[in-house]
This record gives sequence, structure tokens and C-alpha cells, in this order.
Amino acid sequence: MERIKNWINKNKGLTIVIVLTLVLFIILLIIFLEMLLGGSSNKYGNRLDGIEDVKLASDVYDGVEEEIMETGLAEEASVRLQGKIVYTTIVLKSDTSADKAKEIAKSTLDNYSEEERSFYDFSYFLKWEGEEEDTVITGNKHHSLEDISWVKS
Repeated sequence: MERIKNWINKNKGLTIVIVLTLVLFIILLIIFLEMLLGGSSNKYGNRLDGIEDVKLASDVYDGVEEEIMETGLAEEASVRLQGKIVYTTIVLKSDTSADKAKEIAKSTLDNYSEEERSFYDFSYFLKWEGEEEDTVITGNKHHSLEDISWVKS
């Protein structure tokens, strides 16, 4: 023990550097372990906070699908929720115009309350199945926006 005290007294600068390095290493180790092991077990993290207050009922999905099919321009429609995004896929008849298909998609937003529209994001897939290649137009509505943004792909 006496030898250690003598060495510390002879090498005060080096001792301070070693102690500071050990403290910094321990702090970094704690931060790394917290990032690696800590946090949420939910794959969405905290992005879904408040979702229990704005639940979508299954009859809303059925109403959207019914409304789409009642137009007579769609062959198939499906709605599903994943996280905070409501995905709506509409398979249209080959003679349906893109503008009419976009109107159909936009009209489905009326099935959701104002609170639901301002909480959830909506994603639309408009499909026309053809002989050579399928045509798809995608549209997205962010919860903070009023309209759907369309992208042809």
C-alpha cells in the first residue's frame, strides 16, 4: 500500500489522467448499455403514444370498403392499420380513369372523424391489373395535411 501512495505522489498528473479516463469510460459504458438494453420493447418506440385515445373501430374499415365497392368501379378493396398508418388498397376496373380513382380514394376520408384524420397517416394504393404490366398509383396523406399527395409509380 505504501508503494502505491509513493507512486501516486510522484506521478500526480498521470494519476489524475488515469482517474479521469476511468470515470469517462464508466460513463460511456453506462450510456452504451442503456442504449443497447434499455429503451422500449415496442418496435415503434414512443411514436404510437396516444393511439389508445384515438382507436379506429373495425366497422370504419368495413364502411370504407363498402363505399369503394358501391361505386361500381372497383373489383376489390381492402383496408388495414399498421402502427399509425391506415393502408387502403383499391383494385380498379380497367376502364376506370386515374382521376376518378383518386376521387374515390379521397372520398374515403369522410369515413374517418376529424380527430382520426389528424392523428393517423393514410396511404393509398390504386391498382389496375393489365395483361402486360400492372399499373399502380400511390397516394399519402400525412396527419398534419388536408389533401392526399399522389405519386405515379
